[in-house]
Amino acid sequence: MPKRADLSDTFCPVGRSAELLGDRAVLLILRDLFFGRRRFEAIAANTGLGPQLVSARLKRMEGEGVVERHAYQDRPPRHEYRLTAKGKDLFDVLYAMRNWAERWAYEEGETGSGPAMRYIHRACGADVGTSTICPGCGEPLRYGDLKGEPSEALRAEQAARAG
Repeated sequence: MPKRADLSDTFCPVGRSAELLGDRAVLLILRDLFFGRRRFEAIAANTGLGPQLVSARLKRMEGEGVVERHAYQDRPPRHEYRLTAKGKDLFDVLYAMRNWAERWAYEEGETGSGPAMRYIHRACGADVGTSTICPGCGEPLRYGDLKGEPSEALRAEQAARAG
């Protein structure tokens, strides 16, 4: 298989961001961190990725300054991962991907009677659909502003993955 070109030193901003975000594992780990999963075991179980892959990507994300590792247990040593400001700024990227998928990636009725993931604005309780501005109160939507409610289909998939 041909080696992928390294874009870490290009002046193209899309190339630079693709160097990290072009990795499916990184995107899935980010998704889980945005939903409050911080511990290695929970991230590995929910993403369906192997432990070595999760470990390697978390180390890379830590090196890039997207996450920080925090000890939560001394014996045996255990850590959780928290998004940095740089990591939280990736919310808009993943939210845009989610919105695109809700519109284009599913067959009619595939996710049940609504979206795979419904988002509610924590501040006012409005269902935001795929908006980037809350239709209820007009506030821009940012990291931490939304509460996700998975569809029954997505809940079943997550439960099956968790075992």
